[in-house]
Amino acid sequence: MRELDRLLLTEIGQEPPRKELDEFPLPIAEDWDTLVQKSDRMADIIDRHLDFESKLQGRELRPNTLCPEQKVSLVSDLTAI
Repeated sequence: MRELDRLLLTEIGQEPPRKELDEFPLPIAEDWDTLVQKSDRMADIIDRHLDFESKLQGRELRPNTLCPEQKVSLVSDLTAI
């Protein structure tokens, strides 16, 4: 796989990285725990929002089936997090 990556990078004119990442476990974001906690809270907000809207409409909803007003409300809730 790395050979293919190197080939693609040379084809588009970019220099392949010289340092290889053969370390395990791979390095992750320093604030990984905070990011996971925030994403869990956001997923909980989405679930609650969809459950509430589903009860109002009497059918199961998904994010892509929401009307524009419902989407704005969902994004506002997520922004508050």
